[in-house]
Amino acid sequence: MKIVDLCEFYSERGGGVRSYLDKMCKAATGTDHEVIVVAPGPEDSTTTEGQGTIIRFAAPPMPYDPTYRMPWRLDRMRSIVTKLRPDVLQVSSPFAPAWVARTITDVPLKTYVYHSDPIGCYVTRAAASVNFPPLTSLLHGVSWGYLRGICNSFDATIVAGKWLEELLTEKGCRGVHTVPFGIDHADFSPEHRDLELRSRLLGPFAERPQAKLALIGGRLAADKRQGLLLEALRLVNETQPVAVMLLGDGPERERLEQQARALPAFSSMLFTKDRKAYATLLASVDLVLQGSMCETFGFFPAEALASGVPLVVPDQGGAAYLGDASCVAKYAAFGGPQAVARAILQILGQSSSDLRAGALRAASGIPESAEHFQNLFRFYETRVAKPR
Repeated sequence: MKIVDLCEFYSERGGGVRSYLDKMCKAATGTDHEVIVVAPGPEDSTTTEGQGTIIRFAAPPMPYDPTYRMPWRLDRMRSIVTKLRPDVLQVSSPFAPAWVARTITDVPLKTYVYHSDPIGCYVTRAAASVNFPPLTSLLHGVSWGYLRGICNSFDATIVAGKWLEELLTEKGCRGVHTVPFGIDHADFSPEHRDLELRSRLLGPFAERPQAKLALIGGRLAADKRQGLLLEALRLVNETQPVAVMLLGDGPERERLEQQARALPAFSSMLFTKDRKAYATLLASVDLVLQGSMCETFGFFPAEALASGVPLVVPDQGGAAYLGDASCVAKYAAFGGPQAVARAILQILGQSSSDLRAGALRAASGIPESAEHFQNLFRFYETRVAKPR
């Protein structure tokens, strides 16, 4: 079976969609399946990843984040896919790839993988800032109408969790199927905890037994709302010493680092491809904070749980469904830094051993990454075998 993913957001520095697709290519190794990713890039190129192929076509950089490219050559995208003649055409975005896919009819199966929530990311935030109910209703109505049209133009929409399947179905999207996302459990464990590393990251708080270490990570961009988390940590530090590590890169990195330097204890580092170093860092912190409301799963917080680390997350988005109150403190998505600070203090007031046990219990319910792709390939095989 030949699976072609028509992708839009495939960053040079990494990111959730690229990480997922790279894992998908590797998961095809040793199977009868071929995975081909078609994505915009700095130049025309073809590379391999496991038993997969990455085809890049030259495209100009996006203004806000130049590591992403604008897939403005719709004709080029269509031409590449048509020549590949896939059994499954999978799209990773509801924008340009979805428009192109809708014009290609001679494919046995077309699917849309719902990687991120554009309405939660942009529309809900914009509507909340305006605070004018008639306009809010109009914005959500138009946005859901568009997204419903995209979903219903595909044979299936793949989502990471039941909560999202229920939401999309409620909004009138047909053919929504949950194929739970997973992580590589073998990479993560509380046993990777490094007290020397933790002490170094605590900085001036290293000699204070009650001090805690918080981690903020991922793509550093406005929609991820890391600035909100840093402001909350400023409030928390008025009563409780908490050092922060900022992990990642993105268009907001310099601004966030400048904001974080106002905190009593701060350090930062770029993304690392060293899985062992990453797992050690995760296991060595005391809590992980997330600001984004538009994650449909959340690989980073899921990996934190598998490391025995509790979470502080908004009450909207996939991370809110990863665990219960034994390891996850939720704050009102639009409650401001005060709401985040209260959630942080709630976690810090609980027993570390109880939090670790709760995190590991929650992580045990998250599938293996390999299991996700096995289920996805099996779903595709079944659907391709059926007449449309």
